Amino acid sequence: MWKMFTLNGTYKWFDALSRLVSDYNAHKHRMIGMRPVDVTPAIAERLLATVYSVIKIAGPAKFKAGDSVPIHAELDYRGVYKIVKVQHTNPVTYLLEDYRGKSVAGAFYEYELHRATYPDVYLVEKVLCRRGDEVYVKWLGFDGSHNSWIHKDNAI
Repeated sequence: MWKMFTLNGTYKWFDALSRLVSDYNAHKHRMIGMRPVDVTPAIAERLLATVYSVIKIAGPAKFKAGDSVPIHAELDYRGVYKIVKVQHTNPVTYLLEDYRGKSVAGAFYEYELHRATYPDVYLVEKVLCRRGDEVYVKWLGFDGSHNSWIHKDNAI
């Protein structure tokens, strides 16, 4: 099609549409193994079964609703999220919510998630202040309203 546009020096596709369709239907298609112009109603059912037999069915879900999962680091999400719903699409996708119960926009694939080994352990982003055996810390993936005093031996 684009070669034809270049040769003619115009992008008027409507003039060439009938020729494009007839050329398309006159060539052998890999999926059905024949030219579309050669398909008859007698063999249409067999071809339809051939085409739809190739569809892959999604495997079982790796995670279930209620599991705690961190998201892959490259996606700029920090912290541990909870799976709210498993969508049995192809491939399987998951809907998540954060610790506040607020849903995360979009769905995530299995390869973007991994099971949280220690879902109740949170990482310290920065030590803000020290006071005796305690440190005032900012938690990784949380805003400043969650800053807190913890014992210095508990800081990870």
